[in-house]
Order: sequence, then structure tokens, then C-alpha cells
Amino acid sequence: MFLTLVIIGLLSGILGSMGLGGGTVLIPLLSFVGISQKNAQLINIFSFVVMAFFILYFNIKSGLIKLFPALALSSIGLVTSIISSLFVREIDNNILKIIFGIFLLVVGIVELVGFIIKNKSK
Repeated sequence: MFLTLVIIGLLSGILGSMGLGGGTVLIPLLSFVGISQKNAQLINIFSFVVMAFFILYFNIKSGLIKLFPALALSSIGLVTSIISSLFVREIDNNILKIIFGIFLLVVGIVELVGFIIKNKSK
């Protein structure tokens, strides 16, 4: 199980660094190995916070991100994530899986339509 989790973490980190969003990969893979939807989302949030801290640090240090907008957006994100985590605690795991599945489906459809429109205009 440990090796499986290491591989899942590596995939999530690599794909997340490419802009895909590590949670798009991490949550389904963690659910696939038997971790509940709520715990998978908690693990995803924790890993995101840790990765985001280091990413922000290095990008601010290199001058790619301005400090004030990064802190303002991070603060807003922190407050809304606290509020949503209180809400999610009350949702059944199966309903949460359905909501997340619908979210992934909608994102996939939007990306596919955007890709088709972009390539038709060329």
C-alpha cells in the first residue's frame, strides 16, 4: 500500500506541476485504492497547501509573482476553503463522489469543446 501511495503522490505532483491540477488525479486515485471520498479530499487539500506554499515562495523569490496579489488571493482562498470544509463535513461520501464525478465530467466537456472551437478557428 505504501508504494501505491508513493506512486499516486508522484503522479499527482508531476501532473499538478504541469497545470492539470493534482487533485484531478489524486482524489480519484485515492478513492480507487479504498480511501473514502472525504479523506481523499482532505489529503488533496493538505498536499495542495504544502505544494502551494513552496511554489509561491520560489515564484515570489524569483519575481514571477507579486507578493500583495498572491497574499490577497491566498487569504480569500483560505477563508472560502474553511467555509466549504465545514459544509462538506455534512455531505454523505456517496453524494460527494457523485458531485465530484459530475464536476470532472463538466470540466472535461468544457475542455473538449474549447479544444474543438480553438482548432476549428485555425
